[in-house]
Amino acid sequence: MINWNTVINNLSNGRVVTVDPARWNMNNPEYAEMLKLWTDNNFNTASVKWTNYYDTKDFENEIAEQVDVTPLRSWISCVEPGYMTGYHYDIDDNEAEYLTHGEIKRYSVFISNPSVGQLFILGNEYHFSKPQGTVLEWHDYREWHNGINGSLSNKYMFHLLGY
Repeated sequence: MINWNTVINNLSNGRVVTVDPARWNMNNPEYAEMLKLWTDNNFNTASVKWTNYYDTKDFENEIAEQVDVTPLRSWISCVEPGYMTGYHYDIDDNEAEYLTHGEIKRYSVFISNPSVGQLFILGNEYHFSKPQGTVLEWHDYREWHNGINGSLSNKYMFHLLGY
């Protein structure tokens, strides 16, 4: 069994994600479309910030076995208090390669302890106060979603793509 508190405490070398087209792969037109959608709707892009951690190999296989997939990619996301990810679907420059394996499945695990004010929206579903370790199967790996943190502690989730 994975000790998620230990995993969280040992995270390092995260990559901060903000609305900064200079850091996005603007050769991929989906990034420009997402930015246009937010701009056209007067979205407060200053509220968008999260950190991704990719040092997840030590427990990726355990979760993949639990949900019966072969892993393609995994990461942990952290949304700090007062920030959100913005309503989006994930854009992955390696998607074409992943699709060569067949249907892509996605799972997320709520790895922090529940905290009032933390919310994860997936499609039209609202997830909050989930016990640590709760696994969520996505309907579509590219489903629209948003992580929101109105609490006083960091909101962590583990994400897995597999086939």
